Amino acid sequence: MLTRPLNISCDFDGTLMQNPYWRLHLKPWLISFSQSHRQSWAQLWQLMRQESLSRLQKGQSTEAYDWKDIVQTLFQTHLPDPVVPPRAQVLPLVYPDVWDFLHWSVSYPVRLHLVTNGFMTNQLPYLKALGWDKILASWTGSESGFTKPDPRIFDGIPDLDVHIGDRLAHDVLGAKRASIFAVHLRRNDVGEEQDGLDPLSPAHYQADLTIKTLKEMPQAIARLLPNIMTRKAGWLCKEF
Repeated sequence: MLTRPLNISCDFDGTLMQNPYWRLHLKPWLISFSQSHRQSWAQLWQLMRQESLSRLQKGQSTEAYDWKDIVQTLFQTHLPDPVVPPRAQVLPLVYPDVWDFLHWSVSYPVRLHLVTNGFMTNQLPYLKALGWDKILASWTGSESGFTKPDPRIFDGIPDLDVHIGDRLAHDVLGAKRASIFAVHLRRNDVGEEQDGLDPLSPAHYQADLTIKTLKEMPQAIARLLPNIMTRKAGWLCKEF
């Protein structure tokens, strides 16, 4: 029997929402900035992507997601922080299955956490626009000094039981390294992106559970809870 709330962490972009920072802030800024340059916004974005990938390959994982510093480095200009937008702008970017999942999380003994490779400066405005900052127990971004799949990004969440995310190379691998039950949310059958894959990762790794929609989580948790808690106890015994 569960004697405490179940702690579940979720990824943000691709798991709960369709990248609001990119769609509502960074891309519009690039389009505006490109009007005074000879290159298109797409070309400027490609340069930024290349710089981000270069930083990842150098082991500078946190810096790879610091878009303000990347803009300053490449274009010698200031990229402003996003502000809290109108709720109506953010709502269309929320995956429909998220609402039932959130309702379940507040009605079931669950503490829900956010763990993202994005900077929370870039993510929090959209959480606030939706009121999700009142639902989440905590949120962790690259400002922590770590990014998935580094397992240390999960260290700030005591008794974390489950992590849900859409990226094998980030979410599943990071959770497995942290001895957390890893749920892969595979919304479609598109091939897995491999950018940012940790060079020390194993050639093959598999999620503990693969789902196609967050609507599957309540029944999955009910079915797998004994296994999750038993494995958690086993991991703790190994640690001590």
